[in-house]
Amino acid sequence: MEEKNQVKKQEKNQLSVLQKDITDSVVSRINELQEMGALTLPKTYAVGNELKMAWFALQEVKDRNNKPALEVCSKESVANALLKMSIQGLSVWKKQCDFIVYGNKLSCEREYHGTIALALRTGTVIGVPEAEVIYEGDIFKYRIINGKKEVVEHSQELENIDINKIKGAYAIVPLKDGDSHTEIMTIQQIKQAWMQGAMKGQSGAHKNFADQMAKKTVISRALKLYISSSDDEYLLENEADPVPVQEKKETLEEVEFTEAEVVQDEPEKLEQQAEQPKGNEPQMMF
Repeated sequence: MEEKNQVKKQEKNQLSVLQKDITDSVVSRINELQEMGALTLPKTYAVGNELKMAWFALQEVKDRNNKPALEVCSKESVANALLKMSIQGLSVWKKQCDFIVYGNKLSCEREYHGTIALALRTGTVIGVPEAEVIYEGDIFKYRIINGKKEVVEHSQELENIDINKIKGAYAIVPLKDGDSHTEIMTIQQIKQAWMQGAMKGQSGAHKNFADQMAKKTVISRALKLYISSSDDEYLLENEADPVPVQEKKETLEEVEFTEAEVVQDEPEKLEQQAEQPKGNEPQMMF
């Protein structure tokens, strides 16, 4: 029993050291980007807290072979996933993003709620989009004026609602200028979008809750334009003392970590820390 407890203690200490290595690297890189004016996080985004919550979430992430992500994924990919989360101002505990294992690499994937959060931050989108599913038997009419779609009529009987008879879906995005943007997708387009995901539309959610997944898909497509076209000026609003912007800003691709850039302690130091007595035991970040 004592030997088992000792092993658990060492594993906990090693995990604590690994957390410090990676999170320190991410925070350092974020600070560098902020100092050179290449990154300004939303004022309400507490990056330190979000990194701690993300680390707790990471301890539950496993690959397809049920092996812990922190065991199979490289330090560099874990650091990059956390950096990507932080740069976008996303939160794991708010279900705005998720961590997925691809081989020995960890990826941060933006989720439905994260897409909405980013769109709202642009200032152009002023509310959560409304979405509806179109079923066989529904009366659905829309018109196109100057390339802009507008739903004219959508009537639906209760008996029409059947996830096996979905014809399409649409979303209406409320905009700051009082106007709105309407996105309409056929079920074929929706399924094609699902094919781009890791589960290829074959997850339990896609099969059992196809209506809700269709709504999420059409909302994501409707918001994509506003997120992609944003120049991040909303991040600088009400900034009391903005950092001067350099002539060249680094892009997300240019700030990825390499093996040499992730903070690493010497093997002897790691071993010593793992064997520290209880009174000096490294603490997990809470």
